Amino acid sequence: MGDWLVQIFRSSYDTLYMATFIVAIFLFISGFDDIFVDLYYWFHHWLMKKKFNKFRYETPEKLYQLEEKTIAIFVPAWHEQDVIDKMLLNACRTIQYKNYDIFVGVYPNDPGTISRVELVSKQYPNVHAVVADKPGPTTKADNLNGIHAGMIKWENKTGVRYDIIVMHDSEDVIHPLSLKVDNALIPEYDMVQMPVFPLDTSHLNLVHWTYADEFAEYHTKDLFVRQHFSGFVPSAGVGTAFNRWIIEFVGTSFAKNIFRTNALTEDYDLALRLALGRANLLFVYKPFGIDCATRGYFPHSMGASIRQKSRWITGICLQSWQTIGWRGDAKFRFVLYRDRKAVIANIINFFAYIVILYLISYEAIRLGFAAYRELPPIVTKGTILWDLVVIDSLLMIWRIMHRFVTVRRVYGIWAAILSIFRLPISNIINFSATGRALYQFTKAALRKKELKWEKTAHHFPTATEHSS
Repeated sequence: MGDWLVQIFRSSYDTLYMATFIVAIFLFISGFDDIFVDLYYWFHHWLMKKKFNKFRYETPEKLYQLEEKTIAIFVPAWHEQDVIDKMLLNACRTIQYKNYDIFVGVYPNDPGTISRVELVSKQYPNVHAVVADKPGPTTKADNLNGIHAGMIKWENKTGVRYDIIVMHDSEDVIHPLSLKVDNALIPEYDMVQMPVFPLDTSHLNLVHWTYADEFAEYHTKDLFVRQHFSGFVPSAGVGTAFNRWIIEFVGTSFAKNIFRTNALTEDYDLALRLALGRANLLFVYKPFGIDCATRGYFPHSMGASIRQKSRWITGICLQSWQTIGWRGDAKFRFVLYRDRKAVIANIINFFAYIVILYLISYEAIRLGFAAYRELPPIVTKGTILWDLVVIDSLLMIWRIMHRFVTVRRVYGIWAAILSIFRLPISNIINFSATGRALYQFTKAALRKKELKWEKTAHHFPTATEHSS
């Protein structure tokens, strides 16, 4: 090593110091609203658990005593010929409920999916293919509006009237008792969201497991806080049940546009509009003592995950900000901020890795080689930056601890340990998805074009995978 390395580190000192300070400040601010959510959860979980999650402690016998309301399950589909028949057959064979129909939204230029749905409908007449008026793909919201119109046509033809609408995707493993839970909770609640957990699969599928880590924390902790603190429970798009009459009320043009056709996250958008209208939204974890959740495979490749998450970021963070703005009281705006800060948080978290790695290299060379000890330290004890770094380090340990606890709750100890090492992969995916979302959103705005539904390739588990 020569003087040139000293010059490189010396010339980069001011830039590294400023970058470290900016990252430390943001992590400090972001970390404290995370701590508020955590403390709110644990306080209620330990001291008010029966009120905080009251339906968990009711007996399951109640589910079988209630008269079954009519339920319509909506499944949007575009090029799902590889999975849709498996999903429908599994649902029809396992769901412990009689009074339901499944409506699958398909496109006229997707004959493969149509044929698979029609094949299942010959065996199970409660499965219906609803063919869209125009070729696909449109948006998922447009597809769902088409399903709703098809449901009404079926009602007019048969005289049936559906009381509950449940949303699912073509790769979902639906819990056998989920419709009975929805039947028990609606119409007391206008929307019921059950947990969504990725299937337990090989730990070599790192990308899939990043979803498992995030959903475990979000769907066993954060959603409780959102419901009790603000009343706003975002729909996950699957495992969501609606009081049919309420969501038609929030639609326009005589309930023909329940889902905003230009919304990339139509599930979040609908739940947000319901919450702003003071609808009664509920999140339930292990209702009636049953581990009732929707399971499924999530993307296994970085590219597929980035595409999917960029759609989520566009819809939840950017489109909702553009169309809804900042409404509601202080509590409601706080949860909106929690959603939308992801645009900045995902970027800062990624750059934090770069800053930390460079900082470690700088300090290691400065302290490890006598020739470089003339370089000034970046973080000096007794300074504001030192205090920020110490606090941020504690916040990081706190965050890792909560990720460990929540993943262990759903997937066990080994998955919880590995979740710590998957954090960097999750942050890299989220950073890349954020960059892609910002680029596509800006490009569409400048060209005044609507964003299209980007299909995620789906896989339905085999009997062996499902049983595991």
